[in-house]
Amino acid sequence: MTTIDVIDDTGANDQLRVQVADILARVAPLVEPTTGLALPERVTFRIVPPRTWQAEQGAEVLRRMRRYRMLSPLRERPLIGLKSLVSMGLFKWMAPKVGEVLVMGATQPIGDAYESQTLFVAEALQHNGVLSDPMYLTQLTVHELVHQTQNFITRHRGTWENDAPATHARELNVDVLEEGHAHWADLIMTRSEFGTSCDVFSAPKSDRYKTVSKHPLLPNAKSRSQPYEVGRTLVASTFDTVGPRIFNRVWTDARLLPTDEEVAEAAESLTADPPIQPGLWATRLQHTAAPSGDPSPSA
Repeated sequence: MTTIDVIDDTGANDQLRVQVADILARVAPLVEPTTGLALPERVTFRIVPPRTWQAEQGAEVLRRMRRYRMLSPLRERPLIGLKSLVSMGLFKWMAPKVGEVLVMGATQPIGDAYESQTLFVAEALQHNGVLSDPMYLTQLTVHELVHQTQNFITRHRGTWENDAPATHARELNVDVLEEGHAHWADLIMTRSEFGTSCDVFSAPKSDRYKTVSKHPLLPNAKSRSQPYEVGRTLVASTFDTVGPRIFNRVWTDARLLPTDEEVAEAAESLTADPPIQPGLWATRLQHTAAPSGDPSPSA
């Protein structure tokens, strides 16, 4: 039984808190039937001020980079340390703009039980257009809920770390897998809830969002959405081909993470004429399937 906590740290967004709690009560039972992955014992969503988002996300970025550095060979650590300084400097410059205007949701570790918390900033949800339609808020909430499920099974990527330390820095196509998987699931569950799918990226943006998002040092809307669309295509085709038992082995085996070639095939499939279905990753997963009778990672 999963306990769901939705907390308004701002003291000014109780209506949003109730909306998110109602969504979670409806969609949480759909996660395991859709993905084959079980929810953690506790799910936490917090509505926070922009400065709280900035502080907690900054601490998470720093934690991830430090973990990556300590897992890497000694000869690589100075360069990783330098990259960390650059990354933190860029984050501190971007955070006020991103946290208050551009970010839709952020899911990160909490406590020692491999559980997660999702941070929502009400002002940013407004600028993103997420609050303009219940479907958008539902899709976003489902997306972040699936991230909490991913974190639970990978132990916040800890199950990959011995074979692939760079997963702690969102390398090795981890972003494509995690964002694509969550986007694939959020489309399915939003369609189940409303009878139609929606695209939260198409929600009506505020004038301030449009101005901030054009800054030359920020990724444009297309590049921000690319891991979601490419990943969704890759996950959907592979999941449909191999099924949940084989697909979900990726969460506990870094060798099964999608390769650059497999991701490139999915990207090419989005513009192919006539349309093609990516098959390289599915074929590899089938060839490396666990022996019959091995338990699914969700067991």
